[in-house]
Amino acid sequence: MLAPNEVLVKARVYLGEVIPEFAELEPKVEEMVLAHDSSAWNITFYARSKNISKPETVADMLSNPRIEKVVSVAANDGALIAVRNPAPF
Repeated sequence: MLAPNEVLVKARVYLGEVIPEFAELEPKVEEMVLAHDSSAWNITFYARSKNISKPETVADMLSNPRIEKVVSVAANDGALIAVRNPAPF
Protein backbone atom coordinates (compact mmCIF):
# COMPACT_ATOMS: atom_id res chain seq x y z
CA MET A 1 0.00 0.00 0.00
CA LEU A 2 1.23 3.48 -0.86
CA ALA A 3 1.97 5.95 1.91
CA PRO A 4 -0.48 8.85 2.30
CA ASN A 5 2.07 11.45 1.10
CA GLU A 6 2.67 9.40 -2.08
CA VAL A 7 -1.09 9.23 -2.70
CA LEU A 8 -1.42 13.01 -2.32
CA VAL A 9 1.31 13.63 -4.88
CA LYS A 10 -0.39 11.31 -7.36
CA ALA A 11 -3.82 12.86 -6.71
CA ARG A 12 -2.47 16.35 -7.43
CA VAL A 13 -0.87 15.13 -10.66
CA TYR A 14 -4.18 13.58 -11.74
CA LEU A 15 -6.03 16.83 -10.99
CA GLY A 16 -3.58 18.67 -13.23
CA GLU A 17 -4.12 16.18 -16.04
CA VAL A 18 -7.90 15.84 -15.78
CA ILE A 19 -9.00 19.31 -14.64
CA PRO A 20 -6.08 21.69 -15.19
CA GLU A 21 -8.18 24.83 -14.59
CA PHE A 22 -9.05 23.53 -11.09
CA ALA A 23 -5.44 22.54 -10.39
CA GLU A 24 -4.34 26.10 -11.29
CA LEU A 25 -6.42 27.37 -8.35
CA GLU A 26 -3.93 25.60 -6.03
CA PRO A 27 -6.54 23.49 -4.22
CA LYS A 28 -6.10 22.51 -0.61
CA VAL A 29 -6.84 19.13 0.94
CA GLU A 30 -10.13 19.07 2.86
CA GLU A 31 -9.95 15.41 3.87
CA MET A 32 -8.28 12.15 2.97
CA VAL A 33 -10.09 8.90 3.72
CA LEU A 34 -9.05 5.29 3.20
CA ALA A 35 -12.00 3.18 1.98
CA HIS A 36 -13.38 0.61 4.42
CA ASP A 37 -11.94 -2.24 2.37
CA SER A 38 -8.57 -0.39 2.09
CA SER A 39 -8.74 -0.52 -1.70
CA ALA A 40 -8.74 3.22 -2.39
CA TRP A 41 -7.96 6.62 -0.97
CA ASN A 42 -10.58 9.34 -1.46
CA ILE A 43 -9.09 12.81 -1.28
CA THR A 44 -11.35 15.87 -1.25
CA PHE A 45 -9.74 19.04 -2.58
CA TYR A 46 -11.25 22.52 -2.39
CA ALA A 47 -10.44 25.90 -3.90
CA ARG A 48 -11.96 29.28 -4.60
CA SER A 49 -11.67 31.28 -7.76
CA LYS A 50 -8.77 33.71 -7.79
CA ASN A 51 -11.09 36.59 -8.72
CA ILE A 52 -11.36 37.80 -5.11
CA SER A 53 -8.25 37.76 -2.97
CA LYS A 54 -9.95 37.93 0.44
CA PRO A 55 -13.72 38.10 0.80
CA GLU A 56 -14.77 41.04 2.95
CA THR A 57 -18.53 40.57 2.91
CA VAL A 58 -21.02 37.73 2.70
CA ALA A 59 -21.81 38.88 -0.84
CA ASP A 60 -18.13 38.44 -1.76
CA MET A 61 -18.19 34.88 -0.42
CA LEU A 62 -21.38 34.00 -2.29
CA SER A 63 -20.09 35.44 -5.54
CA ASN A 64 -16.94 33.35 -5.18
CA PRO A 65 -18.22 29.87 -4.28
CA ARG A 66 -16.08 27.08 -2.99
CA ILE A 67 -15.26 24.42 -5.58
CA GLU A 68 -14.66 20.82 -4.47
CA LYS A 69 -13.40 17.74 -6.27
CA VAL A 70 -12.86 14.21 -4.98
CA VAL A 71 -9.98 12.17 -6.37
CA SER A 72 -10.08 8.40 -5.81
CA VAL A 73 -6.74 6.66 -6.05
CA ALA A 74 -6.01 2.93 -5.76
CA ALA A 75 -4.27 2.29 -2.45
CA ASN A 76 -2.00 -0.46 -3.74
CA ASP A 77 -0.50 1.13 -6.87
CA GLY A 78 -1.76 4.74 -7.01
CA ALA A 79 -3.78 4.29 -10.20
CA LEU A 80 -6.51 6.83 -10.84
CA ILE A 81 -10.00 5.49 -10.14
CA ALA A 82 -12.07 8.65 -10.48
CA VAL A 83 -12.19 12.44 -10.29
CA ARG A 84 -15.68 13.56 -9.35
CA ASN A 85 -17.81 16.14 -7.62
CA PRO A 86 -18.52 15.27 -3.99
CA ALA A 87 -21.87 13.78 -3.08
CA PRO A 88 -24.29 16.44 -1.79
CA PHE A 89 -24.89 14.58 1.50
